[in-house]
Amino acid sequence: MINKIITLFILAGLFVPVLGQKQIYTNPIVVKAVKFDKTRPLREIPPVDPAKVFRAKGLYVIPNFDDPVKNKKVGSLPIGEDPVLQKTMGNSPQQLTPLKNWEGIGNVNNVLPPDTDGDVGPNHYVQMLNLSFQIWDKDGNSLYGPADNSTLWDGFGDPWDGTNDGDPIVLYDEEADRWLFTQFSLPNGSSTPPYYMLLAITETGDPTGAWYRYGFEFQDMPDYPKFGIWNDGYYLSTVAFSGGSYRGVDAVVFERDKMLVGDPNATMQIFKLDFTSNPYAVRMLPSDFDGTPPPDGTPNYFIYMGDDGMGYTTDHLSIWEFHTDWVNPANSTFSHVTDLTTAPFDYQFTSSNFSGRSHIPQPNTNIGLDALSNRVMFRLQYRNFGNYSTLVTNHTVDVDGTDHAGVRWYELRNSGSGWSIYQQGTYAPDGENRWMASAAMDEYGNIALGYSVSSNSVYPSIRYAGRMKDDPLGQISVAEQTIIDGSGSQTSFFSRWGDYSSMSVDPIDGATFWYTTEYVQTTGDANWQTRIASFTFGSDLNLKIFLEGNYNSGTMSTTLNTNGYLPTSQPFNVAPWNYNGSEKVSLVDSDSDGIVDVFENNPDIVDWILIELRSGTAASSVVAKRAGFIKKDGTIVGLDATSPMRFGVMSGSYYVVIHHRNHLSVMSSNPVSLSNSSVASYDFTTGSGQFYGSNGAVDLGGGVWGMIAGDAENNGSVDTGDRNATWNDRNKTGYENSDVDLNGLVDAADRNLTWNNRNKTSAVPN
Repeated sequence: MINKIITLFILAGLFVPVLGQKQIYTNPIVVKAVKFDKTRPLREIPPVDPAKVFRAKGLYVIPNFDDPVKNKKVGSLPIGEDPVLQKTMGNSPQQLTPLKNWEGIGNVNNVLPPDTDGDVGPNHYVQMLNLSFQIWDKDGNSLYGPADNSTLWDGFGDPWDGTNDGDPIVLYDEEADRWLFTQFSLPNGSSTPPYYMLLAITETGDPTGAWYRYGFEFQDMPDYPKFGIWNDGYYLSTVAFSGGSYRGVDAVVFERDKMLVGDPNATMQIFKLDFTSNPYAVRMLPSDFDGTPPPDGTPNYFIYMGDDGMGYTTDHLSIWEFHTDWVNPANSTFSHVTDLTTAPFDYQFTSSNFSGRSHIPQPNTNIGLDALSNRVMFRLQYRNFGNYSTLVTNHTVDVDGTDHAGVRWYELRNSGSGWSIYQQGTYAPDGENRWMASAAMDEYGNIALGYSVSSNSVYPSIRYAGRMKDDPLGQISVAEQTIIDGSGSQTSFFSRWGDYSSMSVDPIDGATFWYTTEYVQTTGDANWQTRIASFTFGSDLNLKIFLEGNYNSGTMSTTLNTNGYLPTSQPFNVAPWNYNGSEKVSLVDSDSDGIVDVFENNPDIVDWILIELRSGTAASSVVAKRAGFIKKDGTIVGLDATSPMRFGVMSGSYYVVIHHRNHLSVMSSNPVSLSNSSVASYDFTTGSGQFYGSNGAVDLGGGVWGMIAGDAENNGSVDTGDRNATWNDRNKTGYENSDVDLNGLVDAADRNLTWNNRNKTSAVPN
């Protein structure tokens, strides 16, 4: 609500005007889960066949209580062309054809729309739709399903046992290495309470394993639920209906810490927002973080968009903050903090039939598809870059007043003084319609858009495009690519499409995007299919080097790995590296022997390694960093222990720097040429000429060169005795740094002394 003060008592607590026309809700309702249990491993549960679930005859249309846009409002701005419209394709040299591309779940439930959603983890891709889900490995091999979503709730107990009412969300909790599956349950119908939100959280990072199941009761129907993962909770926004009538918004947080350990006493806090006088505010999205978690105490951010055609003064994004206090819930708040004025946009489309949703044209039919243009689209992605944070989202707009759909996208930034629009653009490079998008940013700052495409001559298809971090602001610079071309039109008079799609970023490398949405293969009422594809804007790099400290005759010791001493998270977040990357491995330990599967299944891993790309020789020219693994044969690989290191950088030439926590850092003697279209290679072991400077390498014998071990006793010299002592101590103390003074202790002072001496003798400029 803009520029309006309201003082009233809301069901959930007191609504108080603050900051002179800002809004704050306090005293949330606290509700304990009404049901909890733990399943046996999903892989042991026979999937419920979607085709055998009884439903009423004919197409099942998931209700959408939101009023569609039927007619344009005269005088809404902009009149004419969108002021940030991009009318041409990008021409970046990056080559972006899909890496993986396979068929997702089809319309096995005879339902409309699919609500296509999916997410990627270290080893799996999971897709969840109305009303089915399926689990694949990352090569597209099916591991489970397709299964009716009721499989997840079978045996949970009345009134939701076997329920499957739709609006599902699946998200991978990267920080906890868990999966979250959600959907609502309406056992008494959409107009009679109580209603329920069902959440299933995996016991481990394996989605085919056991699940903790929770049921939470709602008194208002929680329509269009959207979730976001935060480090202090699972956040939810819903469009709330009471007795079949719109009431407002529910802003909710679930007690993540307790749910991750299967505590039946987990609660939710809920703010009931009376937005009846501001009905367009209902379409809020909570933020969902990727990569480095937000700093402790950071509120979860909720956003909705407003158009002057809705009755607002200006086109804008409205930002709210949800502060959660689990110790004293009375201190939790949900507050409106700012409205960011956007470049003008037009959200309104004219419908060509009674459904009010026939907006986007298709070939050979007068029935169009729903633009769903009155909301920001899932996800609202958050990233923490240390000195600033970002939010990325999008929505559909009419780019020129002729019902020509394009994607308005945003990158918001907060450097500590509040959110602002860092860049925005409207992507519609030709006469075709692009809509129902999802946007995300990789850990290098590159943005990808995935979307549907259709027109009078183009069947509903799936494409994507994007931009590199340093490209001109507001421009989608990377040429559009096709995931799959459609070959049919959807002819249902309901015109439903979406209601959302999903772009996610692979936690293994932080630079691979995964996108899923629907398309049409054969003309018919609801013959939709779905597709799953991955792509990257980055470049791959094969590297080889040896660590002198444990090198012996062409191979290296794997003692740290075999003894279970390797950390599961990258260890370079301390001085002198101070690297804040979020790299970690899945904590799945199938045989419960204390060694996670990724290390046990890859016994040739020696240790963690940190790779740095520089545009020049100075440390100030660093353009990318990424932690990975070094194997006993000297090869350096990503977190899957197989793939080359992937960096989300433009094709070009870069110096390569290698850091190890117990060796002097080294740099390539010359820049290495990286390309998005091929895998680059650099081998440090073939001679001293591969190393920058004269003090960065050691002759290991037989023409093999490697990284110099540290100064074990802090005497300023690096010799064989020191190296042997260093590695003996390492083996005794696990994965910590060297015992500098050989006193049997490994502490911060020792480590700092070690690295002070290394920096003096290293050949890498810093």
